[in-house]
Amino acid sequence: MQRSILFAGIFVMQVCGGVSAAMADCREDHDAADQNIRRTRAGIEKLADGTDAAKCAAYRRHIAALTAQRGVIERCDTGSNRAQNVSAIDTGIAEYNKRVDAICKK
Repeated sequence: MQRSILFAGIFVMQVCGGVSAAMADCREDHDAADQNIRRTRAGIEKLADGTDAAKCAAYRRHIAALTAQRGVIERCDTGSNRAQNVSAIDTGIAEYNKRVDAICKK
């Protein structure tokens, strides 16, 4: 009996430890994604008068950052607004894809 209690306790600690580690990973991934979004957005703002080629590269970097952020939200967001958050990112990606289509040479 004591042995099964001991194994149950170890199992619970492992599961909870795994959840804590996953939550920490999500927090780190979310922070990194947010920093990358801010960095790529600032890059776009600096290029307001830049060449189309420079804007194109900046837009593509921002789309990649948004896509990474979307992945973090899909994986880590457990709140009731998860679908709305993913949808907002999808809207942003679509808007920047339109900009890419308008100025980037194929």
